[in-house]
Amino acid sequence: MPVREDLIAEIEQVIFSAANLGYSYSTATNDIYENYIWALCLRAAASQGAAINFQTALEQPTTTLVFRTSPGAIYSPSHNYSHALLDFIGCPALEVHVGIMVTGVSRVLHECDVAVVDQEEARLCRANQVHPRASKVLIAAECKFYTSAIRLYLGRGFLGLTSDIHRRERYFITNKSSPSVTKLIAHHQSEWEFGVLPNTQEADALYHSLARAFRNYKVAWQ
Repeated sequence: MPVREDLIAEIEQVIFSAANLGYSYSTATNDIYENYIWALCLRAAASQGAAINFQTALEQPTTTLVFRTSPGAIYSPSHNYSHALLDFIGCPALEVHVGIMVTGVSRVLHECDVAVVDQEEARLCRANQVHPRASKVLIAAECKFYTSAIRLYLGRGFLGLTSDIHRRERYFITNKSSPSVTKLIAHHQSEWEFGVLPNTQEADALYHSLARAFRNYKVAWQ
């Protein structure tokens, strides 16, 4: 099965019959890859006991998922974009978004391809038309799907991102490998996982890393 179909199949397995994907033949594979990492995040949350529901930007239940294909504001009214709602017993609810902007410590805006945001923060942002603060983002992922080698400047850009939105639970995720980028990111003790595709050891490693992050979140509220 081609990579594109593999990615879609993995997403559908996570959302099961709860919702439908609004993909067309023109949907770019790199956008689907971000959605795949989003779905992997949901699977990791479910493994830690999270109840998962899908909502529109207006916090209404939805059965058709609409994802951003370019970075945007969590409060944007241009489309009724979807997000996943995670409920852990005894913990504040979380929202999982694709392609939103986050405010760093320097107050500079950064794009997060996948972001797990405190729901209260997300609601404040939608009400006041502001971007989530990095301190309220539990998990942030930079997702890169390339048919060619991963270039060094992408790793440098990711390190700049983590320096402004904190390093903990910030991930650089790609479908390709790159020894130079791996060495760079590992040297700075940031999180990374290269070669992440369905049914690979790398995908399993990322899944367990995300599950650990949700486990630690739960423990912090016990």
